[in-house]
Amino acid sequence: MSKHLTTVALIVGGIFPIIMDVGNTHLLNPDWESHARVHLAWMLSTNFLIFLLGMYLLWIKEKEITPALLGLCIHVGFVISAVSMPLYGGASVGQGLSAPSTLGLPLNIFVFSSALIVQLVALALIFRKRAST
Repeated sequence: MSKHLTTVALIVGGIFPIIMDVGNTHLLNPDWESHARVHLAWMLSTNFLIFLLGMYLLWIKEKEITPALLGLCIHVGFVISAVSMPLYGGASVGQGLSAPSTLGLPLNIFVFSSALIVQLVALALIFRKRAST
């Protein structure tokens, strides 16, 4: 079960942002500073490489803790960026875009916070399994 939960968290952190952010609202947005686009491309490629490494370790090497910690890094990093938005003038969606929401939260914050919870549950299951053996 923990391997599947970690897989979900890694997919959300490593694949979903590419699907959502490679387009005219983010990476290809002509209103974005060119340097900001470099940082987004860096984040997307780094998260994708973390996803690939995590999947390799999880499903080929049969490791569980390191891939779960990698997934945790992606999602805690997102939470840090979301919580600290007031410090750097960030926003949960781009200017002029409507913010889809779920349960009163912007959709991206809801999805990535949910993936963080999924990853934490996976880690708890991993540590519980290790303690019982």
